[in-house]
Parts: sequence; structure tokens; C-alpha cells
Amino acid sequence: MGLLYNCTVKPVTPIFFGECYMQIHKSFSITLVLYCLLLSVTGCVEPSQKTEGVFLNVDFKQGETLRYRFESERKVTTDWAPEKQDAKSKKKSTESVETVVAYEPIEVNPYGLTKLKATFESIKAVKSGGRDRQGDAVETLKGKSYTFSVGADGKIHDKSELVKLLTAASKAAFRKEGGGTKDPDLLDDVLATQWYLWDSLSSIEKPSKGVKVGQTWESHILVPTSMVLRNDRNVTYQLAEVREGELGKVAVIKSTYAMTDAKSEAPLPYEGSFRLSGTFGFFRAMFKGLSITSLEGSGEEMFDINAGRVNSSEQSYKFTIKPNAAPLPGADPVIYIDQKITMKFVGNR
Repeated sequence: MGLLYNCTVKPVTPIFFGECYMQIHKSFSITLVLYCLLLSVTGCVEPSQKTEGVFLNVDFKQGETLRYRFESERKVTTDWAPEKQDAKSKKKSTESVETVVAYEPIEVNPYGLTKLKATFESIKAVKSGGRDRQGDAVETLKGKSYTFSVGADGKIHDKSELVKLLTAASKAAFRKEGGGTKDPDLLDDVLATQWYLWDSLSSIEKPSKGVKVGQTWESHILVPTSMVLRNDRNVTYQLAEVREGELGKVAVIKSTYAMTDAKSEAPLPYEGSFRLSGTFGFFRAMFKGLSITSLEGSGEEMFDINAGRVNSSEQSYKFTIKPNAAPLPGADPVIYIDQKITMKFVGNR
């Protein structure tokens, strides 16, 4: 005799589907709550808050000239007896230069190199605390122009015209009656602003992959002085955040500065050998040169991602300089310098 199976089929009703749905929904809700708790513990963020890489590229339009104001200011304190804490031993001075430069696109190529003509529309140098014999050589740049090419990544190509222009201007710093005697000048400050125009972008190792918020990268740039020092400072850049501006996204690029042994690639804008006049010339002659012994500071740049241009940039740092030797008994001078360099977009036409 065969086995008899007693099977009962339960009718499917709307109520049964409702019960199933409630069980599934309840289970899903519990799972979602647990998932959210896990996210809060592990520090994850919602998909809409995830940071994606942004592309930082410079951009130019034919017929649109961009104008920028550059300012470089140094507050210099020379202390002949730092261990005595005597105000009489301290000599203070300031030196600054303000320049407005217009960048006119000559040949625009968004996929290659764009050729620009840079013109020094205005330039003014101010010095205090020292003897100013004939004005500063840097002021001879007013109305002068030079051309160069730049890629979308901010890398400048062919800086030869800039070097020639600065070298020609440096002749005004030499005393006619002194032969090889040169007065201090502010050509290094102009060189620093033009040589490293888009350094924050051009120093990105792999720009084609974009930059994520929080990402850092490094470079080194010249420390401009009027005493003919060829020292660089190390720069660590960081994409701190991307803000929504009135006309689009703005990248906030923070920077910190420190000493480095890297040699500067920026050229010396002088020809031949010479003697430097003034206090710094005395230091170089009697104390076997000068060296930077400490340096620190920070900066911030606002880069308009949509327009492909720098809106503003500020660099602030302090550094200390000491002579390499002390041949005079009891002489141990220290030079403290507070430096500020700014760049601001002032319009196009």
C-alpha cells in the first residue's frame, strides 16, 4: 500500500500579502537603522557628501585682459645685541613694492599653450629707515612688457623675456660713480610674483586626475629679499575646501612654509660681480655672508574653478637671518624679517 500524503493548500488572500509586506518592511527598517548606526560609528558620510576630485586649470579668453595687483612688503628688524633685550640695539625699516600687471592673451589654445603679454601698468616702491639715493631700480619697469606661454596646468614656458627685462632694469641699481657698487633693490619681489604665478596649480603632480579636498602636495619657491640671498622656502599646499561662490565653485588652497635646502631655480637678475652697499653689504663683506636660520608661515589662495583664474592670494611668513661668521668681538647681529605677499584680481576688459 502506498503512502498517503495529506496536503492542504492555504488560499492566498490580500490579508496574507499584507502580513508578508509588514514582516519584510519591519525587517528592512531594522536593517536600515543598524546600517545608519554603523555609518555614524565608522565616520562614513552620505553619498551626497562624498568628496570628488576637482580640476584646477587656468583659462583665458581671446580679447579679455586680466589685471592683477601684487603687493610685497617686508618689515626688517636688525638687532645688534639680541641677548641684551635693549631697544637701542634694534634698527627697524620697511620696504615694499606695489605693482599692477595686465595679462593680455595673444594666442589662446585651451588644449595646448596660450601665449600672454604681461605689461607693468603701474609700479611703486617705498623704503623707510635707510638712505634712498636714486629711487628703486624696480620702478624702471613701469610701462614695460614681456611675453610668455602657459599651459592649462599653470606651468609657465619660456621665461627668457622676463629675465631679460629684469636684468635690464637692474642696471639702474648700480651707482654710476661706484662702478661695481649696487644699492639694494626690490627686483627679487617682482621676480617672485611673476616666476611663480600659478605655482599652486603647476606643482600638482598628476593634475589630470583632479584634486580631492584634503589632498596635499609640495613645491619650493624663492624667498625674495633686497640683500641678494638665493634661498627657497618649502611650500605644502592643501585643497582645504570647495565653496559655492556667487558665480560658481571656488577652491580654497591653504599653504604652509618651512625652510628647505632646495636651491632656487629663479635666476639672479644681475650681470657680473658687484659689491652691495648699506648694512647688508657690510654683513656680506665682514661676516662671510648671510644665511636663513628659521622660517615659518602660512597662506591662502582663492581659485575660481569656473573662470579658471586666481581671485586672490596671500602669503605671510617670518624668517631669521644670521651672519655666517662673527669676526668682530661681541658682534652677533640677527635680522628678523616679517614678509607679506598678496595677489588680487582687479578686473578684466
